[in-house]
Amino acid sequence: MQVNWAARIKMPKARPAEVEPYSAKEIAAMLAACDGIGQSAYERLRARALVLLLRHTALRITDAYTLHRDRILPGGAEGFQIRLYTRKTGGHVMLPILNELKAALDVLPIPIRGDGKQEDQGFYFWTGRGTRQSAREIAWRLLKSVFEKAGIKNGKPHRFRHTLATDILARGGTMADAADVLAITEAIARKHYAKWSPARQERITTIMKAVQFGTFLAQSQETPSNRVN
Repeated sequence: MQVNWAARIKMPKARPAEVEPYSAKEIAAMLAACDGIGQSAYERLRARALVLLLRHTALRITDAYTLHRDRILPGGAEGFQIRLYTRKTGGHVMLPILNELKAALDVLPIPIRGDGKQEDQGFYFWTGRGTRQSAREIAWRLLKSVFEKAGIKNGKPHRFRHTLATDILARGGTMADAADVLAITEAIARKHYAKWSPARQERITTIMKAVQFGTFLAQSQETPSNRVN
């Protein structure tokens, strides 16, 4: 009996495409694009505030669009902060927020319902009516306009999470730190955000140069009487 060896060959599993963080240039292009979308200042103010909120807090798009005003709290001398829930500890983590973001949220007009009337239920973007899924769809349409206007290829809300995670790790933060900020477990953070980056490589190079230079100095200070054979 002939054996069909080809039939035993398994096709390699396709790996999902890498999700790249946004560059500083892309973020700047998005913010500039916010001033030119829609038909009114209402849409433009909301677009700018939403982009800044996603950039600096890495909230999921639905959580960002349904953000309630009671989540923004005074932070003493540090200005203001936002309260986030973290799955890791089951508690909350407070993140300081930039004055630019706080100002963008403060000038947001009261949300407008489908019938054109304003309705204030304490949310920055959402009227509080409908489902969270419908809120997500509205937010997605708003961001899509920004991405298209800014010329962002493969623009997705989730890339903001990769952007902030990469920034945290590049500046010496740990996977646990990234997990706390993104409200996920450390295992999930390691799975999705452990990709190497030039910034992290530069930091490691700087550290290793300091270590190696210190070792060189220690060796050069040895004398025949103190050298260990």
